[in-house]
Formats: sequence, structure tokens, C-alpha cells
Amino acid sequence: MNSESNNDTVNDAAPLVTAEGEALPSDPRRLRYTEIATPSAGDHVEIAAHVRWARVPLPIDLNHINLWFIEDAEGCIAVDTGMAAPMCTQAWEQFDRSLLQRKPLKGLFVTHVHPDHMGLAQWVQERYGVPVWMSNQSLNLARAVYVDRLPSSEMVEAFLRTHGVIDVETLKPMFKPERFSRMTSGLPQVERFIEDGDTLKCSTTSWSVLRTDGHAEGHLCLFEPGGNLLISGDQVLPTISSNISIMLQHGDTNPLRSYLLSLERLRQLPSDTLVLPSHGKPFIGLQQRIDDLRSHHESQLSKLLKACTEPKTAFELLPILFRRELAGMHFFLALGEAVAHLEYLACDERLAREVSDNVTRYRSVV
Repeated sequence: MNSESNNDTVNDAAPLVTAEGEALPSDPRRLRYTEIATPSAGDHVEIAAHVRWARVPLPIDLNHINLWFIEDAEGCIAVDTGMAAPMCTQAWEQFDRSLLQRKPLKGLFVTHVHPDHMGLAQWVQERYGVPVWMSNQSLNLARAVYVDRLPSSEMVEAFLRTHGVIDVETLKPMFKPERFSRMTSGLPQVERFIEDGDTLKCSTTSWSVLRTDGHAEGHLCLFEPGGNLLISGDQVLPTISSNISIMLQHGDTNPLRSYLLSLERLRQLPSDTLVLPSHGKPFIGLQQRIDDLRSHHESQLSKLLKACTEPKTAFELLPILFRRELAGMHFFLALGEAVAHLEYLACDERLAREVSDNVTRYRSVV
């Protein structure tokens, strides 16, 4: 849920985070950050053979997204886009004048549904006339979130009240249809659905596709075994614990379980893998970072078990999990994350659900 600032340091300290959410950096001695200087907004640098690292600014607390351009003899493939916002299109216009002059764009790969990753997918497709590749699950979820089945105010209110929120009026404006639709330029025409086990081939490199659910259904990572490179999307970030939530319109009823299983799959990659994350700096130390992320979630689960000796709602448990004031979308994301952790424990039969007057409470099973 958080982001690094632009004042990155190398090796001796974890980069700082913005005001968006709580930081969860690993001990800097456990990760080895790249010594390559972070590119400025709209700029790009070579991060590995045939891969360029670019940064696009974001108009939110999460102040940037990393894009990856995979090069070959004929051009390049972009991984992710940024949001539908002027500062993001301006960054792409800078790419036009530099990288894309010598390496024309020949395709777009989308890691997952969130607007900072696919918000400009249709714009990029129309501007450059290129194919778009993503998972079928991501496109279906994008249709639901941005186009077809926007949650009604009644659905939002029911979800909030189910989990103990009484004052819902201040949250309703977040779910106006235009709020979601304006985050994207529209949905792209997907030429090919990319799924787990597929291969993204270039003339110079070949990338294995790994589906890693939890943060978003249909989330895809790319691994290049020749150089031990992992484009990790939001699944593994160096200083952020990605939001794992139960949300409206999402089909996964136990996303924390999906996320932890996905981490264990990524743990099998080589120890010298260079992780290319969507937010923050590239680093080596994948297994150490996975250990820290697992420990964080296990700590959160332990706190909930101790707090639920008496039945409690997710809303009542927010202060147990989050040590900061929550407002607006941060509140909703935090509530969704609390519910995801509670449902993980309920599915594991360590918590019991108790429903009364359409309100769900959770109690420890003795």
C-alpha cells in the first residue's frame, strides 16, 4: 500500500516511503539494491541485458510506477503503463522522443488489473498500434471494475455495514462510477490471453509466465532464466506490503491464502534473482523479502487471534492491524485487508464467524 520516495539510497538503507500507508521495509542488510541510479520521470536506464527500467509518475500518494521495456532487434515490449493522467501520458511522450525512436514499441504486457498498471493500456494500443497481452482473469475483472458491474451505493453500504461500519455516508463518494472509469483510458483489445506456464518470446530473451494471485486475481509475473530476472509486478516489493483484500466484485474468497501460496512458488527461483518490482528499486534477496512478507502477515494473524477472544467486527479490529489514522480509500483498503486476514483464519477454522442482524463478527476458536 505504500511507495518509496524519489530520495532513494543504495545498499546501506531502505528507501523512504511516502505518506500512503505504512512502510514495511526489510532490514537493508538483507537486500542488495541495484547501484544503478533511479531514472527520473519519463527517463529510462539499462537495468540488465535487453531490459530497460523506466519511471512514470503517479498522481496519488503512491508516487511512481516502474515500467520495463524488453528489447530485441526489432523493437521493444512494454510491461505496464501508468494511469490515465496527464503526467503519465507526458512520460510516454518523453519515451517517444528517446527510447521508442530507436526501439519502436511492438507490444504491451499488462501484469494486472489495477489502474496504475493498465490505466493507459487502450491509449498505448491506439497510439502505437500494438497488440496487448494480459490474463483473461485480469480483463474480466477490469470489465467488472471499470465498465460493466460498478458497485451500487447499496452494495457498498451493505459491505461496510456487514463488517461493522456504521457511518458509511462519508465513504460512498469513493464509489461513484466516474471515479473508477476515469482511472483508465478504456479497455484494450486483447490479442492474446497470457496464462500461467506460457512463454513470452523475444528474439533475444524468453520469459516464463507465472500466475501469482492474492494481490489481484490474474496477476502475472515474468521470469527470464537466462539472466535470472523476475518482473514481479506488485507481488513482491522491497519496502511495501501489497494490499491483500477481500473486495466487491472479486471472486477469490481467500486472497491471503492465494498470496502466500504464490510467494512460496516464487521462493523456488534462484537466490541471485534480480527482482524488478513495480514500485521501489530493483534488488537481490527474493527469498529474504518473502520471509519478511510472510512474517508480517503471520504477525497480523496472531494479533487478530489474540484480539478475538470476544466476537469483533473487522471495523473494530482495524486499530489492532493499522497504527495510523485511516481515511477515504485508505480506510476501505484497510478494511478489505482486515477482512481478508479474518477470512483466512475462519477458513483455517481458527476463528468462527458469528452473524447477527447482518453484521459479521469473528471469535477465536478455543
